[in-house]
This record gives sequence, structure tokens and C-alpha cells, in this order.
Amino acid sequence: MKFIIFVFGLCIGSFLNVVIYRWSKGLSIKKPLFSFCPHCGKTLKWYHNIPLLSYLILKGKCAYCKAPISIIYPLIEVLTAVFLLLVYLKFKSLYGWGTFFCFSFFVIFLIPITFIDLRIKGIPDFLSFGLILGGLLFSLINFNSLLNFGESLLSTLSGIGLLFLINELYYHFSKKDGLGMGDFKLMGGIGAFLGYKSFYWILVLASFTGILAFLGVYFFYKFKGISKELNLKTEIPFGPFLALASLIYLFAY
Repeated sequence: MKFIIFVFGLCIGSFLNVVIYRWSKGLSIKKPLFSFCPHCGKTLKWYHNIPLLSYLILKGKCAYCKAPISIIYPLIEVLTAVFLLLVYLKFKSLYGWGTFFCFSFFVIFLIPITFIDLRIKGIPDFLSFGLILGGLLFSLINFNSLLNFGESLLSTLSGIGLLFLINELYYHFSKKDGLGMGDFKLMGGIGAFLGYKSFYWILVLASFTGILAFLGVYFFYKFKGISKELNLKTEIPFGPFLALASLIYLFAY
């Protein structure tokens, strides 16, 4: 069963690659139906699109134009598979398939939210509202082992309100927004699954990892001699760090 979950995760990750790429480029998720090379535009055959395996066989290059394929694609496939396997190992034996589906849904939505936010510094409403509605639905049908429906609804509203309040305080002192509306809705979605009791640790972890990432990029640019200005006013998407912090909380809880 573990192998099946892992393979299933690879397939889901392959689809998430399509969502991330097309949404970031403003393209339709539905059309064209089949995947295509982002360099030459040719439609890929089904055997060019086998998760992870095709990337290894083609040695990370397009089957037609031989242009390099980003390592991000197999990374997202493996990342999705690993997280779904972790959800299975943590929740299936204790709480059953319902809870497995609940937190698999949570993970599957957080991955495209993370990578789309990194690319375009924005979170699509479809994903953030989908996360909120999914969290409320799973708690309503008792698939969420952490929260009942009332707690999920309260936590959703609290998550949105908390980040709105933090942003208002930041704006009061700096006269500029520190967070976007996508972050508010993302926190609401996190609350719908994990509850308001998780907020303290998630905000601490997200802030800490965000600072570490900023310092890492700053010193990398300094070491490489890249003349790109980075300072405390540099705009950094906060969504990926909220997502990472929620996943750490989920598996450490």
C-alpha cells in the first residue's frame, strides 16, 4: 500500500506541475488537454510524461527540441509523493481513510499555492478558497481528526482576521502593506484544517524560516557578486513560509 500511495503521489505531483506552470503563465488549465514542451511548444506523448521516470530516461531534456527541463518538475512530483506517504503513515492507521483524504487534500493544495506564490507573488482565489471550503467540508463530515465543524469555522475566520490585524499594525507604522489578501485567505484555509491553536507556532515558524531564507539569498548574492538589491523593504512572498510552517506543525503535532 505504501508503494501505491507513493506512485499515486507522483501522478498527483505531475498534475500539480501543470497547474503551477499554466496558472503562473496565465494559461488555461483545461486547454490544451495534453502537456506540451514550454520551449518548442510540441505536444508530448504519454510516454514522455510518466512521472519521474520519463525525466530520468530523457535525461532532463525535451524529447523533441532537447531543451533542458527544469529539475523543479520531478522535485514537485517527489515532494508530493513523499508528503502523501507521510500523511498515510501518520494518520491512516490511527484515524482511517477519511482523515488520510482530509490531510492529503490539505497537502495537495499547499504545494501549488507555494510554487505559484514564489513565481508570481500571488495566490489564486480558486486555491485559497478551495482550501477553506475543503477544510470546512472535511470537518463537517467528521474526516478531520483535529477539529469539529464549529472549531474549523471559528479558526477560518480567526486566521483571516489575525493576518488582517497584523497587516493593519504593520501599515500603521510603515505606511505600506506587509501582507497580501492571498495570505489572509491562506491563513483562513490553514485554520480550517489545523485550528486556531496552531497559529502561534505557524507564525513563529513562518517568520523564522522566512528570515533564514532572506539571509540565505542575501549572502548567496553577495558571494556570487550578483548586483541585485536586497533589503528590509524587498517584497518576499509569505505564503510559502506559511505553507511550510503548517506542514511542519501537521507532522510534528
